[in-house]
Amino acid sequence: MKYVYIDWNIFNKIEQKDSLSDEEFLIFDKIERLILNKDIICPYSNAHINDLLRGYKKNSIYIDGHLEILKYLTGDLCIVQYWGRNSATWHYRDVKEFFNSAIKDGHSLPDFYLDLCSWDETGLWAQQINLLRSIKIPTNLKDIYKANPIFEAMFPKTKEDMNILAMCEDLYQFSNNAKKDYLLYKSLKKYMNQSRARLKQQQKILKDINKSMSEIPSYLENDSFYEKYLPKTKTSNNDKNQQITDTFFKLDIKGFKSDEKFANMIDDSLHTFYGAHCEYFLTIDDKCHYKATETYHKLGIPTICLKPYDFIKIIDI
Repeated sequence: MKYVYIDWNIFNKIEQKDSLSDEEFLIFDKIERLILNKDIICPYSNAHINDLLRGYKKNSIYIDGHLEILKYLTGDLCIVQYWGRNSATWHYRDVKEFFNSAIKDGHSLPDFYLDLCSWDETGLWAQQINLLRSIKIPTNLKDIYKANPIFEAMFPKTKEDMNILAMCEDLYQFSNNAKKDYLLYKSLKKYMNQSRARLKQQQKILKDINKSMSEIPSYLENDSFYEKYLPKTKTSNNDKNQQITDTFFKLDIKGFKSDEKFANMIDDSLHTFYGAHCEYFLTIDDKCHYKATETYHKLGIPTICLKPYDFIKIIDI
């Protein structure tokens, strides 16, 4: 028995296998039989729930069938990195209950930063807002608007008000907008890659600056440069989660096999993280396959990322 994490696109292929070509039918029918015979165990995760939520928002007519196939093939076995936990949790959770809970949580998110704690009646949120408004931003921050038009899109309110509250509002709004408008994410990636190229051209200068250090690398990689000077913040209490998602994001930002939508990139990084808990991670998506494979290689994770056809050829059960 082997643990195999499979991307949503494979669950979807199995759901629609009767409409597939003969060649595809044989592949996905074999995977289905392996699951039903318990030769392989396939969990689902909140990344699958996110996949379904996006489809649900576009057209809810297919959601019942999607939930049924997920429940049918996973037996409600779920792996999730819950907020505040130090590791991913394996447990049984009803697929439909999880999906309905996610809909409820999604609807509860406000559109604007100022409304995050609109329910507060103690006055503490109002005090926090006033405090953030009172903290001014140095005027030289406006120099960023000369660097690239993307900063006009990211920080329009900050440019006018020049305080921390405005920056919080802008960042909240940009994170929401980037999920819907790929051009924003694409523009930010383009600017970052142009900056990386300029840094690469200045490697000799950077080496000269660092030559007084006790340990000087034989060459200066852009990733190493960013890691050295960026703040040491955490996106998760689970170090493995952060390592995997950060590595995946860096690969995406470099532009090769980059996702066309920011939300897809986020969920693919989550699929890659959960795949690392199993012996195999299967996906049809070329972009996800490349970045997951590279991520596992860079981090020394033994999980093997494969396309379904390749998995069928090598599986020994």
